[in-house]
Amino acid sequence: MSAVSTSVPVATDKSWRNIRFEVLEKLESLPSLNSVVLEFLELSQREYFTAKDFETVISKDQALTARVLKLANSGMYGRSRSINSIPEAVVLVGLESLKKIVFAVSTEGLTRRNLKNYLYDQNQGFWVHTLGVAQTGRVLAEVSPECRLRSEEAYLGGLLHDVGQLIIDEFLPPMDGKRVGRRDEINAVGLDHTELGEYILKQWNLPESITACVRYHHDYMQAGEWAHGAAVVSLAEKICGHWGLGRKPAVDLSEEVPWEKFQEMGNFIGLPQEKWDQVVWDIRQNLVSLDGIFQEYAD
Repeated sequence: MSAVSTSVPVATDKSWRNIRFEVLEKLESLPSLNSVVLEFLELSQREYFTAKDFETVISKDQALTARVLKLANSGMYGRSRSINSIPEAVVLVGLESLKKIVFAVSTEGLTRRNLKNYLYDQNQGFWVHTLGVAQTGRVLAEVSPECRLRSEEAYLGGLLHDVGQLIIDEFLPPMDGKRVGRRDEINAVGLDHTELGEYILKQWNLPESITACVRYHHDYMQAGEWAHGAAVVSLAEKICGHWGLGRKPAVDLSEEVPWEKFQEMGNFIGLPQEKWDQVVWDIRQNLVSLDGIFQEYAD
């Protein structure tokens, strides 16, 4: 992303120069994305890898290693003895669950925070929302014939799609329960959360496939070659929003998700109507795990 423009509207009581400095200060204090994420992302996209390869990457982070072993030894998995090594844990937990663990644990310093002004449930609603969009985006990416994102990229895009809100929230005036709109964000810091999110992800050297989806998840037709990936993240967010995931203290995942409401985006990613009900069922099964597998390793 190019240097921040001084021509955008800014808050009336501060100069853009001061706001930019304060925003950059907040960016410096934002927990950085764990470097293990990039290594794990690269490894999981290889055609051939072993459990030992994952041990090499995961073992670089002691906290992550402890979480993986904790999960492997939890009540979720029947076992006759303790699991004491990452390769054993990979075999027991399974690669797909392991990917979710690595990405979610590596970003929880960002996502397990309560925001004051955005309308999330204050009981870790932002965290639940981002995990839900990540899970849903992964499912959609796997069934979309048009989406070029790998499932891991879609998952990370979902986890980080609203990361810009973490900074903007601190500069917003009290919203008193009013929905935060793009104009509110621009008035507060000069950028909306998608533009600031793109800037943050580029500082972390995430691939363009992910940064483009974060930047354009509210305007996916502008994402160029990554338009279908951005549409996947956008559709994932809208489906989770339909259920109020992360917005309400309790959600009803049995609530019908009508094809007609999401038909335009479904058609754009190449998802036929006849597969919609099965895809929604798969999404539900993934979201149910938010109260299971994630609680096991995140506490």
